[in-house]
Amino acid sequence: MKMSDSITLNVGGVLYMTTKSTLCKYPDSMLGVLMSGTFPSIIDSNGHYFIDRDGTIFQHILNFLRSSHLSLPADFVNFDLLAIEADFYQIQPLLEAVNQMRQNKQAMPRKYHLEILEVRTGSTATMPTNNSRVKTVISGRKQVMLSLPADLIGAESLERLQNKNGPDFTELELFGSNTRLRLGEALDTRGWTLISSDHSSSSSYENNKSRTTPSSNNLIIEQSFRDRWCLELKSGEDIADMQFEAYE
Repeated sequence: MKMSDSITLNVGGVLYMTTKSTLCKYPDSMLGVLMSGTFPSIIDSNGHYFIDRDGTIFQHILNFLRSSHLSLPADFVNFDLLAIEADFYQIQPLLEAVNQMRQNKQAMPRKYHLEILEVRTGSTATMPTNNSRVKTVISGRKQVMLSLPADLIGAESLERLQNKNGPDFTELELFGSNTRLRLGEALDTRGWTLISSDHSSSSSYENNKSRTTPSSNNLIIEQSFRDRWCLELKSGEDIADMQFEAYE
């Protein structure tokens, strides 16, 4: 490639280096006509072609010109903007690819997951009433957890959740008796599916320095119950609409 074949474009303040042949991939497109010299052009102070359009989204347009394939990140959501830009540049195959990918993504079911962990610790931890301490932790997306029954989550826990910043995925400790089972019933009635439920246990003797033999120490038992739930939403459904009624 000759150096004269390289082109630097200034698109909305973002510089791109490519070749004239790439930009002329579709001769009837705005970029193809621009390179032919028959379209009025603007040159910036550094001698680069200047196009007053969205500079960030142009990377996907240029990649399509290079490969004839639309490849977008899994979390890409700016389909409307990309379609507008494809229409502006008059690249019909790209516009068709954008619309097709958007339709495919909208048709795909979305899945949400929740994990509920209950840990019981006590001298006999088979039931919460048998002198055991119970800790319940729920993990998942913040927006999903905010849709759960307020009377099960608790006003204090909901306030802590609403004030949490940072990653979308978070965890929250819940208080109350039989919270894991009550949440399970609520999730089941709202279309959630229990995909796995694990149980593990361990035991050790209480560290009591006043006692000298294991037989005279209390046996502490820890039991963990881990439930994983999944909700699959169809096209057009939104997790924000899946609010729970008050639990009775």
